[in-house]
Amino acid sequence: MAKALGIVAYNDSSVYVEGMQSYRPIAAFNFMGRFRMVDFPMSNMTNSGMDNIQVYINGNPKPLFKHIGRGRQYNINAKHGNLELVPLYKENMTGRITPDVETYYENLHSIQASNCDYVIIAPTNIIYQADYAELLDQHIESGADISILYQNIDNAKEEYIGCATVQLNRQKGVESLSRNMGKYKNRSLSLETYIMSKEIFVNAILEARKTSALYWLRDIVNDLCSELDVRGISYRNKIYYVYDLKSFYQANMATLEPENMKQLQNWSVYTRSYDSSPAIYPNGGNATNSYISNSSKISGTVVNSIIGRGAVIGKDAEIENCLIMPEATVAANAHLKNVIVDKYANVTHKKDLEGEPDKPLYIGRRETV
Repeated sequence: MAKALGIVAYNDSSVYVEGMQSYRPIAAFNFMGRFRMVDFPMSNMTNSGMDNIQVYINGNPKPLFKHIGRGRQYNINAKHGNLELVPLYKENMTGRITPDVETYYENLHSIQASNCDYVIIAPTNIIYQADYAELLDQHIESGADISILYQNIDNAKEEYIGCATVQLNRQKGVESLSRNMGKYKNRSLSLETYIMSKEIFVNAILEARKTSALYWLRDIVNDLCSELDVRGISYRNKIYYVYDLKSFYQANMATLEPENMKQLQNWSVYTRSYDSSPAIYPNGGNATNSYISNSSKISGTVVNSIIGRGAVIGKDAEIENCLIMPEATVAANAHLKNVIVDKYANVTHKKDLEGEPDKPLYIGRRETV
């Protein structure tokens, strides 16, 4: 079987989750109460037999260094495999505007030294289940130079504004890549996942750097559509796409739907484990259709919500359609609906808080309200 180097990429500035991204990169976002978003692409890779992985970090690297560590939770073989965490550093440039091409170029020696013939690049802000070994075989059998994973959508006028799309011909050849500007209902949404040989990847990075200091990998792939055989691979299963605060909230809420719960239960996703006690429900506390993480204390009523590790829900509090991050506290008799409460925040004084499904209310990290 062909070997592929896995690259977990960071996002450009078109993906920005207001509030939360001020404290950590998207890869470190809590998802479903228990996981970090980086867990999903890394689990896809290791479940596909990939044990050479590089994780590129744009933003505060500390939470990811702590969470990923040596990568043992992902079953990476330390003797034969290799895991690299590559934090962004570019002199005189801020993290939000530094293209991924620059970071790949700075680490090009490591990429070239890997014993892999192919490269698979996957994002952290788009969660989906995939067998990369099958996708790599499909790529090789097709004879394509570059393959791009995409999904056909019919709500492009209202959703995914600013996200990358691919323009396909009838043979699923990619003619170009562009942004969704909301003009058309039906589009082919790029899942920002690229498969190519290591040689093509290296040459693309070198060419991109010569072309423009502001080129991203997406830009050089767009240029190469006229020169190389670039093809699309259709993905038809459920995706969870995060590009702003609304989509982050809705992606988490979507995991509570019964059909999605069933799919997620059959997906081996690895994460850092903690030696913590189970959740407890004193004072008649109860939860319905919710994810309740270990060490949380539920003394109120939780409905259709996600509660992170060590969170405390006070007596007679009512939590509905909310994301309560780890170590957050909600006081007794509080009423929260469509609210995101970030890590270590305290809802103690203003107890009646309600957002909208399309505009959730956000309580910042360590804030007291």
